[in-house]
Amino acid sequence: MRILKGGVGFFDSGIGGMTVLAECQKRCPGEFFYYYGDNKHAPYGNLPSEKIRRFVKKAFRRFRKLKVRAVVLACNTVTALCIDELRGQYSFPIIGAEPALVEGAKRGGEVFALVTRATYTSDRFQRLLSDVARRYPQSNVTAYPCDLLAGMIERHIFDPDFSYVTYFPKGTPNSVVLGCTHYIYIKEEVRGFYQCPVYDGNEGIAKRLCSILQKERIENKRSHKKPKKAKKKVEKKRFLRIFFLGSGKKGNKRLYEQMFAYKNR
Repeated sequence: MRILKGGVGFFDSGIGGMTVLAECQKRCPGEFFYYYGDNKHAPYGNLPSEKIRRFVKKAFRRFRKLKVRAVVLACNTVTALCIDELRGQYSFPIIGAEPALVEGAKRGGEVFALVTRATYTSDRFQRLLSDVARRYPQSNVTAYPCDLLAGMIERHIFDPDFSYVTYFPKGTPNSVVLGCTHYIYIKEEVRGFYQCPVYDGNEGIAKRLCSILQKERIENKRSHKKPKKAKKKVEKKRFLRIFFLGSGKKGNKRLYEQMFAYKNR
């Protein structure tokens, strides 16, 4: 199948970013997308930063060839480690996945932030923690690097009997923030375990992407440029508006169709 150029790219180490993609597809129904999943090397959370950067650069070379209009880093780890560098190298908009710490902190009390090890040790995340602590002194945000959780989700996503609770930190928080897009697959299990509100950043990412694309359309109208559109044959089924790339493209396509495609029609 020929891959159309001029769409919106999504990148993740594996399956986690598809939760972001589904939200963006729902909010931006006229767009077409590329989902680059590097499942061969997933999860990224415990890998050395230089390895992660090398894998990400490979994906972005592919995005550049496809003439993307924007890229969503649908991975908190990659956002924490790479987004500033990538924004300095590429002219198209790059949207990151940041933990929704503000949403949790606004409620006050004890906030648990579940993140990967790479996110936890990154300067960007530590700055975010400090900023939230300064702005919301009524909250106590504690970050927990859940070293094995993303990998367990990759392996057991279709196993309804598998329990993830042994990988959750113990405590009684007032709210929980999911700082990895993989964790969103088990959001209900997290909510049931802690019996409190659980936040993720997907809605904010989708709103940001739609805002950028809307601004682009306005600028195209002003300059009399026609926005790029997918061919009609690609529009028959919405899940066909996604081109899957990377080492996990076959499995990711199958998973997306099973879990998200028909929900978004």
